[in-house]
Amino acid sequence: MAKQGLDRRTFLRGAGTIAIGLPLLEEMKPSLAEGAPGDAPARVVTLFFGLGLDPAWTAEKFTGPLAPFESLQSKIAFFTNVNMNQGDGGAHCENSPVVFVGEKNPNENRAGGASIDQLVRQASDPTASTLASGLWWRRGACDAQALRVYNPDGTARSPIKRPSAVFDALFGSATPPGGLPTAPDPALTRERHLRRSALDTVLSQYQRLTGANSYLGQASKQKLELHLQSIREMERQLAPSDDIVMGGQPGAACLFPSKPSDPPIADYDQFTYGTGDGAPEIAWQDLEQVFHLHADLFAVGLTCDLVRYGNLMFESAGGHLNLKGTYSALGQSTDFPGTSQHDAYFHGNQPHHARLYQHLAMQNLAYFLQKLDAVMETGGRTLLDNTTVVIGTEYGWNHSSSGVFHAIAGSTGRFKPGFYDQTLNAIDVYNAVLQGHGLPASVGSRTGVASEGDASSALT
Repeated sequence: MAKQGLDRRTFLRGAGTIAIGLPLLEEMKPSLAEGAPGDAPARVVTLFFGLGLDPAWTAEKFTGPLAPFESLQSKIAFFTNVNMNQGDGGAHCENSPVVFVGEKNPNENRAGGASIDQLVRQASDPTASTLASGLWWRRGACDAQALRVYNPDGTARSPIKRPSAVFDALFGSATPPGGLPTAPDPALTRERHLRRSALDTVLSQYQRLTGANSYLGQASKQKLELHLQSIREMERQLAPSDDIVMGGQPGAACLFPSKPSDPPIADYDQFTYGTGDGAPEIAWQDLEQVFHLHADLFAVGLTCDLVRYGNLMFESAGGHLNLKGTYSALGQSTDFPGTSQHDAYFHGNQPHHARLYQHLAMQNLAYFLQKLDAVMETGGRTLLDNTTVVIGTEYGWNHSSSGVFHAIAGSTGRFKPGFYDQTLNAIDVYNAVLQGHGLPASVGSRTGVASEGDASSALT
């Protein structure tokens, strides 16, 4: 019997008109056409994580902290030897305003120009919306440690920490696809109730797809399991009411969530706890839960074309979160100490602990990429294929301005995947992003930063 395949229109179907779209499994991937991403709008999103990666860990590739990216390696260009030595300030304040900007910064809290997402926005669609969101609680010695999106004049757009405020920024004044109904509809009311526990309606289909007789491979089974787990997590967090839960037609690409509650893990409204040990202790599972809400909402905003540019941040520069709890990965485990990750990383001489902490960071960034890769758009491409996602951090190992990790994910038709280990300056990577979008390589010219290499080999 020939192996059964799946097309991209396949759904797990339940009672009534409920449909849960499958993630993009290996068995249903079409062949991607070469060239530019067609009619998709220009989108550039930056992902930030603090503290950097030891170059020895990036040399491990997918057997080290980069392991969460393995399933997406065909869509990511990795740059493992980037220099960021043009900052002005001290410690993490020095390089923070340079990340995703590339220009020399005039002081600790002001950048030398626009961040890369805003440069593409300015050239492609200055009216398109921007979102800056993410997590931090003790940002260190300067505000710039928690700032990632900069306007052309070097001023920053402050990131949003509360998931509910992210929802307001994206959906507060938007109209769901298809508009709102003018009168209660019994069938629609029933559908809303079903959507509260949509996974229960497709349990038998899920069991067949993941069982011993399934025609799916192990990698696809795991991806499906993660996909449904994320749906269940969203169900628990978003707690739909009898009001409109989602707009448009069942199974449509753009589905509006209801407003999430903010998990009570710390004071969201305090911009910073400053230096010292004042940040709250947070279980890493709770932090991940909040970050997933940020990632889910950001992904829906991109899907619904409510945002095209901005930044999603997993902790500020310096890694000052006071994480606690046992974390296991890469065949090892560690007990996060409940004190600053920065102190344990740089000052505590605990590379084993730091290695697993950065695996946690990569795991969460990969979660966002997987959310984008599960959304099919026109032309047989995913939302990730049609979005340029630039990943970066402020340092290499132990406050070094060299060997700084960057990556460009998605942007199919603009970049070639693989590892690029040659010496580059941050401006070389950022200029490659501009060139991939058909723009002049202008980063660095404003403040006289010199190129140290050529990242054009990553361009298609």
